Amino acid sequence: MRSTAWNTPLTIDDPVTGLRRTVKTARQAKNLLHRNWPNKHGSRYHIAEQACEEVINGSAPPRKARHALIAAAIEAHLHLS
Repeated sequence: MRSTAWNTPLTIDDPVTGLRRTVKTARQAKNLLHRNWPNKHGSRYHIAEQACEEVINGSAPPRKARHALIAAAIEAHLHLS
């Protein structure tokens, strides 16, 4: 099975709820998107979902999901570190 991990973890903070999550893999990113994402979903959210699926299925490199998650977090006004 191909790795879904990326080299540098992302920490995502939700300033509204105070939740902080560290994400290291496409699978963790997918779980975050489905379980702990703000209710309003924009186009970047859906792109990130698809990217995570592609990485998990082995048809895309892990960095694709990482970049898509960053874009979705920016769109949702979440803080990244």
